[in-house]
Amino acid sequence: MIFELLEYLTTSCPKYARKLGYLKEAIAIGARQKRLAGAWTPHLEQSQAVIRAAIDRCHRRNSALILGSGLLLDIPLADLSREFEHVVLVDVVHLRAARRKTAEFANVTLLEEDVTGMAADFDFRVSSGWQGDPVPEPQVFLDRPEVDLVVSANLLGQLSIFPAAALQRRTRLDGDPLEDFCRAMIEAHLAYLRRFDAVVCLITERERAALDKDGVVVQRYDALYGAELPDGGTQWDWDLAPLGEVSRTHALRNRVVGFSDFDAR
Repeated sequence: MIFELLEYLTTSCPKYARKLGYLKEAIAIGARQKRLAGAWTPHLEQSQAVIRAAIDRCHRRNSALILGSGLLLDIPLADLSREFEHVVLVDVVHLRAARRKTAEFANVTLLEEDVTGMAADFDFRVSSGWQGDPVPEPQVFLDRPEVDLVVSANLLGQLSIFPAAALQRRTRLDGDPLEDFCRAMIEAHLAYLRRFDAVVCLITERERAALDKDGVVVQRYDALYGAELPDGGTQWDWDLAPLGEVSRTHALRNRVVGFSDFDAR
């Protein structure tokens, strides 16, 4: 706990990343993975396998763009560095652990960037009367013809969490309008991915489930708020929070799907 607090206080990141909760969550994920390494390992290995399959689909290998690189737990960084001339790791915040991992790779660049197009100027939007409709159309990196691989890594279902929470606090948006906002953010990201002239790899949770102490599913949630994904892909379960991690009565499990070539589906 002390280490996490020190990291929160000393990590350099954009102001919005701290204010909206991205920094706090990034640190929490790192701590959670250490506690739950055994439960998380199959998911992380499956994610890396999907990315490696995407690499194999790339005929050109100039630049790889990784969206939602996080702590690089689900990213086969050595493979990417070896196969591509340049690798760009994108997230709203890069913790020290990620910076240490990338230091040995001369062709890897870390960028702090908001790929939704809204978080960085969220306060201005809300103060101008915006209440979540419409959502921006992301544009960042679309002007880079050298990008031959784009990976959206366990990002899609997380995109709306912090903006939605802040929007709810600031505007009291709730119920169906808030869910519509979350779905619109997700659909905007899917449309954004389809605009790249590159192999696109998408890994995302599609369903969240709560399980009782006997492992029986007692509640299911649509992680994408009704946004549709194509058929196919590779699917697996991620034991996100085993019994006792967040609740003494329930465990949390995500259903994940990975597309090694999303645009081809």
